[in-house]
Amino acid sequence: MKEVEKVKNMQELTKEVTDMRKELESLKEVLSGLIQVMMDHNDQFNDEDEYN
Repeated sequence: MKEVEKVKNMQELTKEVTDMRKELESLKEVLSGLIQVMMDHNDQFNDEDEYN
């Protein structure tokens, strides 16, 4: 019975790690997009023409 429990625990952990990886990939995409938006926004105010 202990071996069966170990296998089930391993399967659960593997699924959790896989889900976490998917969530991290999604988070990286969101952060990348947010950084790009911030950089684009900053570029708008770096032009000298904006201040003159």
